[in-house]
Amino acid sequence: MSLMADLTRWDGWLHLVSDDRSGHDLPRGPLGVVVYVPLALLFRYVPSRWRAAYLAGSSLLTALLTLGPGFALTLAGLAGLGLLLVRTCATGWRPAVGLIVLAAVYAGFLLFPRPPWLPPMDDPRLAEPTWFYLHWAGIGYLFLRMAHVQADVGRGLLPAPAAVDYFAYLLFPPTLRMGPIYRFGAFAQQLHGDLERGRSLPAAAGRLLAGFIRLGIMAALLKHAPLDRLYGEIDQLNRLSTDRFLAGIYIAPMTIYLWIGGYTDLAVGVGRIMGFTVPENFHYPWVATSIADFWRRWHLTLGAWLRDYIYIPLGGSRRHVTLNYLVTFLFCGLWHGTYPAMVLWGLSQGLGLAVWRVWNRFWTRQAERTTPLCRAARRLRLKDGPLGTALAWLLTFHYQILTINVILDERHAGRLMAGRLAELISLRG
Repeated sequence: MSLMADLTRWDGWLHLVSDDRSGHDLPRGPLGVVVYVPLALLFRYVPSRWRAAYLAGSSLLTALLTLGPGFALTLAGLAGLGLLLVRTCATGWRPAVGLIVLAAVYAGFLLFPRPPWLPPMDDPRLAEPTWFYLHWAGIGYLFLRMAHVQADVGRGLLPAPAAVDYFAYLLFPPTLRMGPIYRFGAFAQQLHGDLERGRSLPAAAGRLLAGFIRLGIMAALLKHAPLDRLYGEIDQLNRLSTDRFLAGIYIAPMTIYLWIGGYTDLAVGVGRIMGFTVPENFHYPWVATSIADFWRRWHLTLGAWLRDYIYIPLGGSRRHVTLNYLVTFLFCGLWHGTYPAMVLWGLSQGLGLAVWRVWNRFWTRQAERTTPLCRAARRLRLKDGPLGTALAWLLTFHYQILTINVILDERHAGRLMAGRLAELISLRG
């Protein structure tokens, strides 16, 4: 991919954009984390008392160079807001006020994705505004980290952090833009501990290489997959052959996995250069045999955040479980964006978990009573056997493939592809 420097006018961006039709904007997007590698190598020589200040300052410098001054100031300002709320809303009922303020500010970014103090995104090669602001520039993950500290300080699980540690945590360069979601306690312990024990340049190089391989595979898939037509207008979709239509449906979710997984590899690798153990974010999600198992493997740190700060406070598995699932994943969908496809995807995950829970409890009771139905299922290898496991995997895999396609089809929320699939099924029937 050829790149050119877009420095013909000073509009606050100072970034590199691609001159091809793909619209990729590598340094300004999440892959800008690689720009930090030279500063990560220098971190080794920073005295321990200056580590936090170095992390915060060098992160803002990288944001300035790859995102522009508007974004760098926005990230710094939001971090300052978080510190103010932690310090002023730390006890009694006030932590809830702090969380409400954070939610309101984030809702403002969702509803008004072109803040007036940021440069206008009038270049068609640049990323879509909401996606860029929230999930490429790091604003979405910044809010989750701020909410985590606000809630845990309010519950007495964390002491109020020192300002410099708080800024270093929120702006930690490897995880700033797309996670994983570090918890403050683990980060602070490593920051003030013996980082030499966790530092490994060979291991870091291996993870960086793994990240580039994943992203290379993703780029190859995108080059040959007809995704622009799959999620385009109905006439473009109908012109796709059946084979290319089905290939696109399977390839599209894999590109998301390779994209986030590749970024996680880069984040872990950059962290290892400095001695930090950045948490993992995936554990073979495509081998999951239930939707609950999928969420124990997919985007691990986000799933843990949703569990600890949404699902359990709502009542967890003690009461109103179906409602808790729906609200938790409705929040997850809205956190990604307000367009209908994201809301539908979030609700699909919550509903899927609720159905799985009913199904799982049904078969647990059947097994406890050793009912004829349970005995028949075991004889047919449908329960506690390879056939049942294979069917469970097949159902889980395709449920996630189809629901993730809804996200990507944000313009139509899956209507066009659902109609085409129904047509194919009826023809083969």
